[in-house]
Amino acid sequence: MKKIIIQIVGILAVILMLLLVFDFTYTTIYKNANPRTKFQYLRSLKNTKVNYVFLGSSRVENGIDPFIIENKTQKNGINLGYEAAKLGDIYTVLQLLKSYTITTDTVFIQVDYIFDIKGHSINLPYEMAPFIKDNQITKDYLLKYIGEDASMYYIPFIRYCKSDQKIGFRAIFANLIGKKTTVAAMKGYSPLTGKVNETTNSNHFSLPATIAPRNLYFDKIKKYGEANNLKIVFFCAPFCKHTKNLDYIKKLKIKIPDLYDFSNAIQEDSMFVNCFHLNEIGARKFTEIFVESILKKNNKK
Repeated sequence: MKKIIIQIVGILAVILMLLLVFDFTYTTIYKNANPRTKFQYLRSLKNTKVNYVFLGSSRVENGIDPFIIENKTQKNGINLGYEAAKLGDIYTVLQLLKSYTITTDTVFIQVDYIFDIKGHSINLPYEMAPFIKDNQITKDYLLKYIGEDASMYYIPFIRYCKSDQKIGFRAIFANLIGKKTTVAAMKGYSPLTGKVNETTNSNHFSLPATIAPRNLYFDKIKKYGEANNLKIVFFCAPFCKHTKNLDYIKKLKIKIPDLYDFSNAIQEDSMFVNCFHLNEIGARKFTEIFVESILKKNNKK
């Protein structure tokens, strides 16, 4: 019996050692590879100054072109929009700017119907998973906000096994050989192609009929900006003219009086890939409007 117990303990010890080795190897590769994901790109900006940071959902990711901003203002910007991001995701990324010592003049946050929606980004959780032990913010996001099992943090290599399709062997191999994506070269911006089709798309895009009394994470964002002397500007990106319940933005502006409302800034269907997302042509147009309406006016003050 004693011999069997010793063998079991030995096997468990070997398994634990292998898990530790694999965890250390995978994490080290992710930390030192050229950025392939937006979160790796964010981490690569440690200890730097960025004039303008844009946060939001895919409506930012696909709608704000940092190169137009740089060309027209001679100041740099980065696009940290995340697909399906909610205000809780945005609050986390906002905190990570400070944690990674990324300083900025202004943070622009896109707010719309996400004021009423709970949940989380599609991509941010798995992109962050390799770095769960970076700081308290990454830990809290994955364990408290997302609600991942504590084994993600405390048992080595489990997070890579749970998300193998996203951050497992294929992804680690791509990082190891330096296979590039466009995320760093495009400064986080991801342009879309195509045009809105009114007959097939317009009925599927509707804003909420009512608005929530408040959003906890919006309140946290406001308080965080005030506590850290951080200039935060809220804006709403364009919707196509066929979007239902567009008066929702008027209700939102009552909640956020200083909201810059660009919901009707672009009327041409040819500039949308669907009613909620601009295509590449529309993104260029909207970024130019944004520069003229906000950035250049602020620079003159």
